[in-house]
Amino acid sequence: MTTSSSSSEQSPSPEGPACGLGDSAPAADKYLTSVATVAVVALLIVTAAIFPTGFLDSLNLIKTSVIGNLGFIFTWPAFAVSLLMVVVCFTPLGKLRFGEGPPEFHTLSWMGMLFATGMGIGLLTWGVLEPKYHTDAGLSTDMALLNAFNHWGLLAWAGYLAIGALFAHAMYNMKMAKPAEELLGNGIWSKLNLISLVVSTVIGLSLSFTYATIPIQQGLQKLLGIEFSPTLIICVLAACAIISSASGLKRGIKWLSNYNTLFAITLMVGVLVLTVPGDIFSTFVRLVPEYLLKYPAMATDIGLGDPERKAWLADWLYAFEAAWYGWFIFTGVFIARISKGRTLRGMVLGVMLVPTLFSCLWFVVFGVGSLSLGVDDVFALIDTVDTSGILSIVLTINILLFFITSADSAGLVCEMLTVNRSRAFWIIAMAALAIVVSWLGGDVYKTLLSLISVAAIPVAFGIFALVIAFVVRVRRERASTAIITNQ
Repeated sequence: MTTSSSSSEQSPSPEGPACGLGDSAPAADKYLTSVATVAVVALLIVTAAIFPTGFLDSLNLIKTSVIGNLGFIFTWPAFAVSLLMVVVCFTPLGKLRFGEGPPEFHTLSWMGMLFATGMGIGLLTWGVLEPKYHTDAGLSTDMALLNAFNHWGLLAWAGYLAIGALFAHAMYNMKMAKPAEELLGNGIWSKLNLISLVVSTVIGLSLSFTYATIPIQQGLQKLLGIEFSPTLIICVLAACAIISSASGLKRGIKWLSNYNTLFAITLMVGVLVLTVPGDIFSTFVRLVPEYLLKYPAMATDIGLGDPERKAWLADWLYAFEAAWYGWFIFTGVFIARISKGRTLRGMVLGVMLVPTLFSCLWFVVFGVGSLSLGVDDVFALIDTVDTSGILSIVLTINILLFFITSADSAGLVCEMLTVNRSRAFWIIAMAALAIVVSWLGGDVYKTLLSLISVAAIPVAFGIFALVIAFVVRVRRERASTAIITNQ
């Protein structure tokens, strides 16, 4: 799991132009965009702190009225992309290579980094919670798991793949320093779109803070008998992420991602072996083909003529897919950053298909295992299957490391999209928003999902605009090349 020396010499540093930090835009414009982004995030934090009830009511109203009726604007494009990418994978276009030379990172390190950044900490949290939510609502275990597959499978990873491939091609093959702005012409609309992308990244990572804070708080209370405040834990997590960011991409994020993957597999194997391995294997083998068969219908469901179904979709499928849109830019740009030298076919396999299969296995292991024991969260599951406490320590460390890699990579992406040496600032902004949301009380997970779902509405249109502009630019360049060749 080491980077080859030759590729290291050829690759740019994380702060170089190929990572989206070029000087294509005037310094004043870059700082103006950053200041505007900070103002929007600050406004969110202040509004949530001063008017918590009105803030939550507004989020729920927008989620119910807009996302509940128009949530298909998130799911249908992701569904279409997932099918398109599978087809492209087996065509000559699948051989398209992003940049020159060999891959910058070893395949296992590469997959560990994208998995840890993409949804590792979310899987640790929701692997037990989501199947329990659905079964408590009256669904069968099979249907609960199929819903989890749909929320965390192809629809999510297809978006990561699309943005990752787009930015990788723009940065390494089209030599764009800042694709998010250059594709839209570096004008006012590109600036507004950039602001929405960075704000959604900040909101999305505030969700990661919550994913980490609640289980770490539970774990520390069980291990040490001391209840630490969420605010203190968030501050410590932010400090850890800032320390990791100072060590650089090829040390902090890469090394931590390798350990993350090892710890996560250890936990999954432990739950598999110590619960009901026969039921888990049979369920996995049975449900994965069923998921693939039902995927088109589940991914494009709009609850036509069924108000209750529409409300359910707004709370679950649409809310999760909107959350992925909020993460698509940060995770996709990070995937592009670490994918120099890889082919489109390799990215389809490594970013969408393999992670989807692993996510399905994860939900079967933790879902079936927890439901068989009647436990409510991942710590209760681990405590039940391992009374020695060893796996509980591994779980706590795994959550901590997953969070640090997510926050560090999100700070890196915000820095890539805005100005140099701002990574620590963006991590602090994410922490501040997470602290304020933790003060609101109630179901913090659902509050943040609602927040990121609402924020994802402008982000979705911004992503669509980037994709259209990218396709137009590629077609224009190919046409120019064809004219030159014919002459």
